[in-house]
Amino acid sequence: MRLALVATAFSMAGLSSAMADEDCKDAVFAKGKPASLRDLGAYPNSLFAWRIAVKEKYGSEYNSWRYAKDRKVDCDQEDGQWVCKRRAKPCKDVLHRVIDSAKAAAKGECKSESLSSYGAAKKHEKAAMNEAISGWKIDTRAKYGSEWSDWDRAADTDIDCHNVRGGVQCIADGTPCKEK
Repeated sequence: MRLALVATAFSMAGLSSAMADEDCKDAVFAKGKPASLRDLGAYPNSLFAWRIAVKEKYGSEYNSWRYAKDRKVDCDQEDGQWVCKRRAKPCKDVLHRVIDSAKAAAKGECKSESLSSYGAAKKHEKAAMNEAISGWKIDTRAKYGSEWSDWDRAADTDIDCHNVRGGVQCIADGTPCKEK
């Protein structure tokens, strides 16, 4: 019985992966707003610009940087300000779409706009992701109250990590939701 379940899981994972590879769109380019800081300003600005451009062009089911193909980020200084540009092929992650649909049905009420937060730089990506999620929870609680600050209940979540001095730093982005 266990072997059959494992085989089915691998089969579904392969199918989801193949479907996700087939469901990619043409590359989207976005330039973020200029900022005085590269890592804490221009870099996340380019993420937000790319996500908005993808959402407007293809819909929110494609705007996860984490699942995009051929990702590229370039940051340069222009007129004393940092500007980052992103280019990637947005892809729909079938497995996450199914999970998000199930979560959305149980979510209840959601805010109309997403909220994003940084976490502290850490040596390992998993720890940096946890820091970003923790920051998102703190910021959401401060802005909307504790009933909105559950990351597992948030809609359209995404985490983007990049190397900085001292390790890896991540940005957590998601739309706060609360129970009905």
